[in-house]
Formats: sequence, structure tokens, C-alpha cells
Amino acid sequence: MTRRVSQDIRPAELGSLDWRPEQARQSLDVIYEYVVGVASQAINWYLTARRPKKRWAQRLRVATIIMVGIAGVLPILSQISDSGSSRKIQPAWAAVALAIAVALVALDRFFGFSSAWARYMATGQAISAALNQFRFDWQKSICQLADRPTQESIERILGLAKQLIAKTDDLVQAETLQWVKEFRETLTEIERSAQGHGKLLHYLEDRGVILPVAHRAVANSRFAC
Repeated sequence: MTRRVSQDIRPAELGSLDWRPEQARQSLDVIYEYVVGVASQAINWYLTARRPKKRWAQRLRVATIIMVGIAGVLPILSQISDSGSSRKIQPAWAAVALAIAVALVALDRFFGFSSAWARYMATGQAISAALNQFRFDWQKSICQLADRPTQESIERILGLAKQLIAKTDDLVQAETLQWVKEFRETLTEIERSAQGHGKLLHYLEDRGVILPVAHRAVANSRFAC
């Protein structure tokens, strides 16, 4: 399952600011640009990162639908092409098409294309909504400032900036934790599937079913200890 397709989100350093009354407005402008830049960088990251996820998710899902459709049509075509002594289309190919469809879904789930696409869209939109709200609240507070802002008014405006930074960090962290959870669940599911496959192979061998060499090797490697 892939995680990052571009550079990680890395906010710039804010640096020191001058909060003397005559310099307070300039410092607030710097704070505004910094906070907006942090949120905008996160939004742009998710907008950029979701595009390849979207493309792969759509390709795999369309291919899955096509293979399922082929699996449903092949038995019918087999009956139509049946000439009595032989069949031009073997109905067993339907099972092959269905197996390919299952494999495509498994690939999508393992690499997390569809789930990542949904997460990236939701997180990007949530950060964008928080940024829009911050801009309106900031302008409202700035309009109420005097030429020489008081300590109380400065702290109130800085609180808005702090809220947006915290909201952005919380959304990014929540999305990352969701990815970690899905990744672990996928690994557990694959491990469980492999164990079940190995047990089935041993069950068939115990009952005298002849298995291909490759299948026996997989089973023995899984249960050698």
C-alpha cells in the first residue's frame, strides 16, 4: 500500500516578530501569511496526491466491472457456440475472468487507491473549509483593531491563527492514522488469507488430491515450523 507520492508537508519556519505597538500590525500580517501558507500547502498536497490515486482507482474498478461482465457472458457464449462434439469457448474461462476481477479488487485494496482517494478529498476539503472560515474571522477582527492594537486584541487575533494551525494539524494527523489503520488491517487480511490457502492445500493433500509442485511448495513454506 503506497503512502506518499510527493514531498511531505513541511511548514516553513515562522521566525521572530516585533510586537511593539507600532510594529504589531506588520507582525500580524506576517502571522496571517504564515498561517494561510501552512493551510494552503496542506490543501495543495492533498489536491496533488489524490490525482494518481483517482486514476488508478478508476482504472482498477472499471477493469473489475469489465471482468465480472465477461465472467457472466462467457457461459452464455459457450452454450451458443456449442457445436455438439466440441465447444469453441470453454465455460471454465468464466472462472478465470472472475479470478482476475477478484485480483483487481485485491490490488486496489492493498495499495489503497480508492480509500486514499476518498481520504485525500475529504481532508483537503475540510482544511479548505477551515481556511475560509479563518479568513472571514481574521478580517472581522482586523477591522476592529485600533492604530495601536492592545495586548488583548492581539491575543484574540493570534488565537484565530492558532486555531487554524491546530485544525490543520489535527486533520492531517487523523488522515495519517486512518491510513495506518487501513494498512495494518490489509496486512492482517492478507496474512489470514495466506494461512487459509495453506490449510486448504494440506487438507486436499491429506485426501489424496494431487497438487501442482508450486502449490505444495507454498503450503510447505507456510507450515514448515
